[in-house]
Amino acid sequence: MSACIAALLLYAPLFAQTPQELTGKAEQLIRSGDKEGALTALAQADRLASPTAELEDRIGFLYAVLGQAPDALAHFEKSIALDPTYAAAHYHLGVALWQANDRAHALEQLQAAARFAPNVFDYRYRLGAADLQLGSLNDAAAELKQALALDSTKIAAWQDLARALEMQGDLPAAADAQQHALALDPSNDSLRNGYAYLLIETRQADRGIEESHKVLAHNPADLAALMNIGYAHLNKGEFDLAEQAYRQTVLTDPNSPVAHYDLGIALKMKDQIEAAQHEFREAIRLDPSLAEAHYTLGIADWQLADLAGMTQEMRAALAIRPDYAEAHYMLGIALKQSGDLDGAIPELKEAIRLDPNTPGPYNTLGQILRIKGDKQASDEAFATGARLKREKESQLANALDQGMRGGTVMKPLGGGPR
Repeated sequence: MSACIAALLLYAPLFAQTPQELTGKAEQLIRSGDKEGALTALAQADRLASPTAELEDRIGFLYAVLGQAPDALAHFEKSIALDPTYAAAHYHLGVALWQANDRAHALEQLQAAARFAPNVFDYRYRLGAADLQLGSLNDAAAELKQALALDSTKIAAWQDLARALEMQGDLPAAADAQQHALALDPSNDSLRNGYAYLLIETRQADRGIEESHKVLAHNPADLAALMNIGYAHLNKGEFDLAEQAYRQTVLTDPNSPVAHYDLGIALKMKDQIEAAQHEFREAIRLDPSLAEAHYTLGIADWQLADLAGMTQEMRAALAIRPDYAEAHYMLGIALKQSGDLDGAIPELKEAIRLDPNTPGPYNTLGQILRIKGDKQASDEAFATGARLKREKESQLANALDQGMRGGTVMKPLGGGPR
């Protein structure tokens, strides 16, 4: 067969009279990698079309596959104009807008898709995932649960639900969701590490260690599993074993800033402050943008009465993360203890603005206001701090939550994905 005849046969459907045939041919050409041929077929289908919502949506979808976003958006919008209840077009438009970073309008379209076709898994799941990324945790959890009620075999949906529940603070439910994901793929080490971490977070440290050893049995160099074991021992107050686990992570990957940071936490818990400082500085050397390492190094400096070092590290942490409430608080303390009361006040107020439920900044601010002679404002700050302290005391569950002398102990950064 000559090349000319082959070409005629390939493009013969382009002369068909129905747009449905042309869109079908465009799909075939996309699969074969002929983008130009597919665009030609779609253009002809567009000219011949007697518009229906379904056809406009299909043409828009194929344009989206070909990377022609403006054409895709236009056809999705035409589809919705023809039938405002056509869920598929709302869904495809929502996805396209999300990819274009128009999150607000994308969410509206995804919500419409789920409203008009509430029993389609993809629509409910994509809406839940969007809610999760936007931080609407209650909506995310509700939509993801609805999606999983439609199809409980989707690992990604269970993972997203676990993440939403963890961010809500419902750790037992998060662990249950992660366990469902793991049951669907028991050989997935990432899922098992995530499950181990949530077990540790729900005060089931021994079970977390057991799950982590299952990973290490066939992958002794898995950093997340090693870090989970270190974190589990920290939760149990077994600081020597925690140090051993974290030293193993550093040996496994000496260039991991998180490994050095977590080892520093274990050493700090043992009151080996200078050794901890060394690990925090190494973490910063490997990743200067690690705000937690600057913050915790500043805490260690404070324990050694190095207020200048503490001030420097807190400012470094805030340069990286301006909304770091704890760093504002500790910078306020450093400035107060250095005699800079006027400099401390705005830092403490910013800490309170960012985290109004922590008692410490109120109490320190109350002390400064008392020194400066503002008794009424001082009394108000002390009263709020006392109330929040009573509430916090009822929530403290173990020594890790209560922290150490010299400042709050930071949670390790390593472990299962979350």
